Amino acid sequence: GKQWYQRRVRGGCGAAAHGSDSTPTHIAFAFGFGIATAVHMFSDVSGAHFNPAVSLALFVAQKISFVRCLLYWIMQILGGTVAPALWYLLNGEIPGTVSLREDHFATKVDAIQPWQGLLLEMLGTLMLVYLILAATNVHRDMNVGSYDVPLAVGICIFVIHLVLVPMTGCGINPIRGLMPNVIADEVHSYHWIYVVGPFIASILGGITYELIVATHYKPWRTHDKRHDGNNIILANNVAHD
Repeated sequence: GKQWYQRRVRGGCGAAAHGSDSTPTHIAFAFGFGIATAVHMFSDVSGAHFNPAVSLALFVAQKISFVRCLLYWIMQILGGTVAPALWYLLNGEIPGTVSLREDHFATKVDAIQPWQGLLLEMLGTLMLVYLILAATNVHRDMNVGSYDVPLAVGICIFVIHLVLVPMTGCGINPIRGLMPNVIADEVHSYHWIYVVGPFIASILGGITYELIVATHYKPWRTHDKRHDGNNIILANNVAHD
C-alpha cells in the first residue's frame, strides 16, 4: 500500500511539476486515476488509506481503532515523504508544490487569502470524507470487488482537484500538501492551512456523517460486530486488527 501511495504521489506531483505544461485538468486526471487504481488494488486488503485526514475521519466515526489510525499515519508520512523526494532525485525537478493563488492583474483575478484557502481546503476534504464514509457504510450495497467504490473515489478526487488546483493548489491531504513544499524549501507562512484545514474537515465529517446516518438508519439498526471500532469497514468487507 505504501509503495502505491508513493507512486500515486509521484504521478500526481509529477503532473504538477511540469509547470506551464500541466493544466488543472492534467493534474486532476493524474490524481483521480491514480487514486482510483490504488483504491481498487488495496481497498479490500488494508482499506486503501492514503490520506491522514481520511484515516482520522474513520477513527472519529469509530470505523477503526486509534492504534490502526496511528499506524496508518506513520506509513502515510513515510510514503508521502519518500515519493516526492524520489521524484526529485530521479527527475531533478521539484515535485508539485501547493500555494495560494496570487493576484493576476492581466486577467483581473484576485488573490486567495489564507482564510479563504483554509475554507476551500476544508470543503474539498469534507467532500472526500463524506464519500469515503458513505462507501464504508455497511447499510449501503457497495461491492469492494467491483469498480463502484474506486470509480466514485477517483471521480471525487478529480472534481476536487479540478476546482481547487487553480485556487489553492489542492492539498486536501496534510502530507501531500506539506512534504513537497518542505523538500522544495517553499513552506509559506500560511502553509498551516494545508494541515489544519483537512484535519478540521475530517473531524467535522466523522461526527456529522455518523449523526446523520445514525438517525436515518436507526429503525433498522441491529447489533453487528462490523460496527466495532477495532475494525475497518470498506464496502462491507472487514479487516481485523
